[in-house]
Amino acid sequence: MKTRTPFIPAPRITTVAGYLLTRLAEAGLISIFGVPGDYNLPILDAIADRPDLAWIGMATEQGAGYAADSYARLRGVGALVTTFGVGELSATNAIAGAYAESAPVVHIVGTPALAAREADVTLHHNLPGRDYDHFARMAAEITAAQADLRPATAPEEIDRVLSTALRTSRPVYVTIPADVAGIPVLAPAQPLSRAAEGNLPVAEPEPEVSGGRLTQRSLWAGMQAFLRPGDLLIADQGTAFYGAAGLTLPDGAQLVGQTLWASIGWTLPAALGASLAVPDRRVVLIAGDGAMQQTAPELGTLLGQGLAPVIIVLSNRGYTIERAIGCPGAGYHEIPSWDWTASTPDELAWALTAAVDHAGVGRPVLIEVVLGADDIPPLLRDLTRALAHAG
Repeated sequence: MKTRTPFIPAPRITTVAGYLLTRLAEAGLISIFGVPGDYNLPILDAIADRPDLAWIGMATEQGAGYAADSYARLRGVGALVTTFGVGELSATNAIAGAYAESAPVVHIVGTPALAAREADVTLHHNLPGRDYDHFARMAAEITAAQADLRPATAPEEIDRVLSTALRTSRPVYVTIPADVAGIPVLAPAQPLSRAAEGNLPVAEPEPEVSGGRLTQRSLWAGMQAFLRPGDLLIADQGTAFYGAAGLTLPDGAQLVGQTLWASIGWTLPAALGASLAVPDRRVVLIAGDGAMQQTAPELGTLLGQGLAPVIIVLSNRGYTIERAIGCPGAGYHEIPSWDWTASTPDELAWALTAAVDHAGVGRPVLIEVVLGADDIPPLLRDLTRALAHAG
């Protein structure tokens, strides 16, 4: 009697880059940030082949890292793609910030092809010599896990580093040589376990109001009235965050900042990442003029993505938090003025009312709030006084 051979389905095949993208999508990621470079093009081709993932091309690698940071805080995981050396080093500050602030960001780096390395030629974007691990050693200080992918072990290594990112809520570092990204491997057979998402900052008391020209107190009173339930308030380090920390947030609203790493300029690309992570929530960004000048090129990315956050620029002619700490009249606190322009409480109220209408129809809004150069929020004033006494 002839026995029947049981049907065994053939295993699904993907590529090294495809395996990584499948795991990221499984973890909840739908947008990937980054900047193209010749070594990462095979990875970008793999992203382009996936209708479930959107490539968000940024103006700078640092902006991509900041966007992935806020995206990770709100969605559970974020990712950016950079190229070897020049690209990844530009993102280093953002990755260090994600490590300090506990954001599970996956930094994917396209590296030179293995075949090119073995040809014993000098390759661009590297330091002199044949050592291709300089930047991986740097990354090890600011990431919770690292992997340099090879076809034989890529699936296990990808699962290891992503599990670490989700479990520890810290960034991880994954390098993919250009001639490895497209090599076939078995697709995931089992789901990847994931951890709970990291906490977001919270804060309290309400500031007073004063009449006449705009002051920090009247600004934050206006913001208190402007906020509504469910808003996502993103405040840059400095007077913006210390003012926002004194607000009483409506139900479901959140304040997001970068209080430990405290890198100014974080909020503009962070607002972009947040808008993509939680498209159903209104994003309100508050940043100083100095911070805005740090990452202003990402305004173009934001407009290109059709996003409509409310952006409020606190224009006080420089780095007022540094003035509060010491030597307020020093010239090094000044920055060149940009012609962005409310200078009174009434003008601010009018601008905020108009912002609701514009944002409601999908148009981004930028409001410049003109403040005194030495005017600081009460919380920051109390903190700097305490620091002065402690010294």
